[in-house]
Amino acid sequence: MKETLERRRARLVALAQHIPAFADPAAPAGEWYHPDAEPGTFSAPSFLPNAEAERFVADCYAYDWVLSGFDWAAWAQTAEAQRLRNDPSQLAGANEHQLAQLLTVFIRQDRFVEGALATAFESGLILGILQRTKQLTKRKDKPAAR
Repeated sequence: MKETLERRRARLVALAQHIPAFADPAAPAGEWYHPDAEPGTFSAPSFLPNAEAERFVADCYAYDWVLSGFDWAAWAQTAEAQRLRNDPSQLAGANEHQLAQLLTVFIRQDRFVEGALATAFESGLILGILQRTKQLTKRKDKPAAR
């Protein structure tokens, strides 16, 4: 059990360490790139995350915050997901598994919808998740059941 609690703490700390990088709302997590297009053609913009945002995503994968075998697209449409996204008090009380579900949605959705992760950064959702992980590092109880 000690190993499980150590792993839990390491997972939480891995994300909480990113709070300073994303706490300033004026500091973007990246920038939009608008490629030049030939006249009469369209070239879609893309979001280019900065180095800290890339490290954050890498940590999400390295510390198993991006869930495998999880139907993230279906879950994103649930009332639970909507409450967590839209109500800061719900996000402030989220358990680790709910945070992992949200992170999985944002990171995976970004592969299909350009800017999904950028929107999560810009709206403060990522910062809210990071702040919740910091709160959870202070708890001494067992990991949340999945």
